[in-house]
Amino acid sequence: MAQVVEFFMWLLLFGSITVSFCSLLLQFIVNDTTDYDMEFLWNYRFTLEELHLDERGD
Repeated sequence: MAQVVEFFMWLLLFGSITVSFCSLLLQFIVNDTTDYDMEFLWNYRFTLEELHLDERGD
């Protein structure tokens, strides 16, 4: 029984690390893509609010 509990603890730890890494990577990609779009596509002519890209959701 102790081996099963230990296995699930390691599985939980690995899952937590994997999910944390994926969420940080996704946040980096989203922020980097938005900055690229603002600079090269829109040439900073608009604000994030005008393009409805603000994260507040208002």
